[in-house]
Amino acid sequence: MSNPQQKRDTGPATLGIHMKCCNVYIYARINAVKDAYVGWCPKCAKQVRINISKEGGSTSRFFEAN
Repeated sequence: MSNPQQKRDTGPATLGIHMKCCNVYIYARINAVKDAYVGWCPKCAKQVRINISKEGGSTSRFFEAN
């Protein structure tokens, strides 16, 4: 039997991002250094990088990028 209190590994942390350049949605994944979320537009290859703040930050998991 599995323990319902046990935390499951859900894979890499992600943020949902609306890429306004081509009107598509992507998931930005945390980078290897774990200091930012990084993703690319699948149509025009524009990069988005959201730095992780040590102090405060946002509780939102969804953003827009131009």
